[in-house]
Amino acid sequence: MPEGLLVFLTVGSIGLLLLLAGIFICILESRKKQNCTGETVGTVVRYSFANDFPAPIVEYMVEGKMYTKKRRFRGSISIVRRGLPPSGSRKNGVFVDSKDIVHIHRGAYLNMRAEAERLYPLGTTLPVWYNPEKPKQAYVEKIPTKAPIEAVVFLWVGLGLILLGALLGFLIG
Repeated sequence: MPEGLLVFLTVGSIGLLLLLAGIFICILESRKKQNCTGETVGTVVRYSFANDFPAPIVEYMVEGKMYTKKRRFRGSISIVRRGLPPSGSRKNGVFVDSKDIVHIHRGAYLNMRAEAERLYPLGTTLPVWYNPEKPKQAYVEKIPTKAPIEAVVFLWVGLGLILLGALLGFLIG
């Protein structure tokens, strides 16, 4: 087997697997969005600090059974400042923008629990859209309008690897 073809098949097959994974994630997310037609109200009961930003955890009830769901965001941006922020600039804190991205501005000290409480106080009610056939499958506060970021990354990296494999195969072969 020619060396160029072997390089293309190796790099390209990894790219193809990533591309297919991205497509699979998009299909699953699309089906979930279509199926989450039930609507109820949930209550913030605690917070999750995974990925270093606060996300509310909501309890909601469907047909007499209680479910728990974490609010998911599209992504996060963290800005770390040393010392005090310059005068006139944004103070330390956390906010969510219109694109559903959490912005974290840190200085010498930032109390994430206090920021979570400020954004989503315990006991706050948030809308929940759920799948009537599988109520555990749900979205809290809003249904995403864009593809999940991991799907986008898999699609682009997969496509890039396929193209890189073709280019290397051509150059080597």
